[in-house]
Amino acid sequence: MGRAEKRRAEKARKARRLAQSTKSASEPVVAPVAAALAALLLVACLVPLMRPARHYPEAVSSYWMWGTAGLTGVVVVLSLIRSPVVRSLPQHCGAALMRPSSPVFAAVASLTAGILATTFAFYAFQRSATTADEIAALWQAKILLHGRLSLPPDPNREFFALETVIDSGRWYAQFPIGGPVVLAAGALIGAPWLVNPVLLAMAVVVFYWFARHVFGEMEGRAATALFAVTPMALFIAGTWMNHVSVLCLVTIALAALMEWDRSTTTRRAVGFAALIGLALGFMATIRPLDAIIVAVPIGVFQLWAIRTHWRRIREVAVQALVGVLGAMPVLYANAVTTGSPLRFGYEAMWGAGHQVGFRVDPYGNRHTIDRALEYGMRYITELNVSLMAWPIPALMLVIVGLLAFRRTTRWDVLLIALFVAQVCAYASYWFVGELLGPRFLYTALPTLVVIVARTPFLVGERAGGTCRRATLATILVCLAVAWSTPWLKYSVLGLAKDTRGTRRVSRMDMAGAVREANVHNAVVFLHEPLGQRLSRRLWGLGMDRSEAAQLLDASDACSLVASIRAADADTVHAPSEKLATLKRTTVAFFPTPDAVTGGTPRIRISSLAAVDSTCRAELEVDQRIASVPFGRALPLEPIGADGRLEGDVIYAADLGDHNEVLRERFGNRRWYRMTSAKQADGTLRAVISPY
Repeated sequence: MGRAEKRRAEKARKARRLAQSTKSASEPVVAPVAAALAALLLVACLVPLMRPARHYPEAVSSYWMWGTAGLTGVVVVLSLIRSPVVRSLPQHCGAALMRPSSPVFAAVASLTAGILATTFAFYAFQRSATTADEIAALWQAKILLHGRLSLPPDPNREFFALETVIDSGRWYAQFPIGGPVVLAAGALIGAPWLVNPVLLAMAVVVFYWFARHVFGEMEGRAATALFAVTPMALFIAGTWMNHVSVLCLVTIALAALMEWDRSTTTRRAVGFAALIGLALGFMATIRPLDAIIVAVPIGVFQLWAIRTHWRRIREVAVQALVGVLGAMPVLYANAVTTGSPLRFGYEAMWGAGHQVGFRVDPYGNRHTIDRALEYGMRYITELNVSLMAWPIPALMLVIVGLLAFRRTTRWDVLLIALFVAQVCAYASYWFVGELLGPRFLYTALPTLVVIVARTPFLVGERAGGTCRRATLATILVCLAVAWSTPWLKYSVLGLAKDTRGTRRVSRMDMAGAVREANVHNAVVFLHEPLGQRLSRRLWGLGMDRSEAAQLLDASDACSLVASIRAADADTVHAPSEKLATLKRTTVAFFPTPDAVTGGTPRIRISSLAAVDSTCRAELEVDQRIASVPFGRALPLEPIGADGRLEGDVIYAADLGDHNEVLRERFGNRRWYRMTSAKQADGTLRAVISPY
């Protein structure tokens, strides 16, 4: 290079530095929106450290302490090494990501997510429903496969009831119809556990399409690769929960929004606006609150985008119309089951206290702003553990990424708004939604994954190549540790192992035990703890779930046993009068030094002196007979042509002496009891014995 060329190159470098310094001076140090979210996350992460009662579990603190120390050492060593291989780590990783063609990369990422989610479905959850929500959804799916939206109520509903299934007036699940419709596709082929892994695999492909066009091919691939191995996404996809179908629809809505935004023809824009509306409408059939949470930021984004072209409002109008059409299935199902298109099963089951907002919840507790703040902090704190299962707090890396933003694009603001709206909305909801982490925030996963994946790029632009290498090395080491240490409780494999060991009684093969025992033309009773039996008896007497839960929690259990027996013996008064007498005669719990508490639902006895022979018998039977929850048996019930229980084997909750009311219906059948036995490997086996 000649002297003249060197001078020109030097002048060009000075001009670029001057332009960059001028631009930097005009920009804020950190983008305000990103800084606000970073501050919120930081406070939420630090609060547990200052409140012993809400501290992180000891195993988590230890995992993070040793992980942070080891990671710091690795990063320091790498920063001191002058090897070209180390210094070119970002380039090597980028080349590896960019080597496959787009279709091949999408297929590999999708298959990875699907296979890992299926593995967790087999290993951690053993292809079983383990929560009342999943069981209720499967029961509703079975009803749908019989060509019905609901069944006639059973005349002895207390034997077949579930807390998440409505059995008054009609018999159906409390959840919107969309979730069971999705699950029915898997139930039809005998594999409901396969639905969510397939949906997650689809979501990964659509997420890649969105991310590559919004953030560029390299960053889009990095975000997609991380999304495909995000533990929180994979674990929930291993269950039968309806969050995964909503996440898939969210990615479709975001990808359609991206295509709408860059459309150059009216026809194309209208088509993608309609797709956004359809995704939001379908979302409303599954989780209506999530649909609103997603629809509002997207709508604001669109109005901002067309602020100088108001003729495009017609596209948004088409979107809204298609959204309503997409939501028609749930509106129709509501009208048929609850009597009103806008009245959901939740409200029919629990009353107005079930709705979002600050009011008295169905269990009699007031949901306040303070409680909402507590919930929000709790959800974010749990994200720190469950999001990535890394040996460092995952949200600390999110905070670093947010602080590296010099400015935010409208897409950044949209994703941040989706996350904040999700946290605020569910903090305002009375119920705590947890399943291997804050499942209510599952819909907001794309925001967090995008920020974490983009952090090395953002830090590199902000602080240079050394910091970019350090950040990238941090992510790679965290991934390696989290996925290769099954002996650590809070690593990915450790969490899977721990999950496999929980709720074992819910994973017993009930149908297999019945087949093995060659049981036919029978009723099989399942024994539950006293608290659950009392709840069932109250439901059978006509008390709704909310009032029954509050009465059980406030009453002396032995007094409640006596009042229920008195109500059963009353053949003169109307049901409403019997319930009024029951509530009047039941004695409230008043703790004494020898008070007894415990169980699920909770039972409380004021004093041992209050335990009469009848109550003692109810307590002693729990010691003699192993409990087996009835919930898993509900989807096994045979449904006859008239929609009533009819078939070879009927399952029923064991309510002791009260079982005799079933003699008139099932007296011609053999009666059996199902209990559980622990095997050598620690698993539980269902055992059938004569009643």
